Amino acid sequence: MSLGEKLLKLRKKKGLSQEEVADILHVTRQTISKWETDQSMPDFDKVIPICNLYEISTEELFKEEKSSTNEKIELMVEEESYPIEHAHKKALFTTIAVMLYILSVVVIIFFSVVLRSPILGVCVFFIVIAIATGLLVYMELMNPEKEGMVKEKRVLSKEEKLYKQITSVLSLLVLAIYLIVSILTMAWSITWILWIVYALLTEIIKLCFSLKGVNIDDEDE
Repeated sequence: MSLGEKLLKLRKKKGLSQEEVADILHVTRQTISKWETDQSMPDFDKVIPICNLYEISTEELFKEEKSSTNEKIELMVEEESYPIEHAHKKALFTTIAVMLYILSVVVIIFFSVVLRSPILGVCVFFIVIAIATGLLVYMELMNPEKEGMVKEKRVLSKEEKLYKQITSVLSLLVLAIYLIVSILTMAWSITWILWIVYALLTEIIKLCFSLKGVNIDDEDE
């Protein structure tokens, strides 16, 4: 209970109107209204007269108000610290996911070249990829902005939508070619270069759009 709510409750318990309390405390009715709606607090020299009027001690008057204030402060600290903690966790999980993506290539090479078991290597490769992707998806779902603090999304232009559609199709095409060629040739140590080609192609596409006066924003939508 806030101080204003307590003052309102005490006044009603005494059966007094705001005008009557204002006359007793030598203030205006508007001042009493502001006190009771937490728009302002009583001046120091009015605390004792208020306590005498309502027959309570100063400790009783401010005890719950102090507790309420502490709760609000603790809540504010918790709300501020949560996004920071989430950012740390996201950085950790993202780092692990990237390391797993890199490790997946090493796994393929190890099983194909050293153990001479490419089929098993492909299975382990997909397991590692699935774990890495799962970590990224989990962190995205746990994003605090998804829980109520959702930022306003920027509307994509037709050109930006076209760019994303082209790059999405291109990524699927490169993935299909990468898997087919790698499995047929077992040259996993070489075929990963296709992803470098993919990155170059996306930059070339972006450059083409830029030459037409379209600025492609890579930020998350």
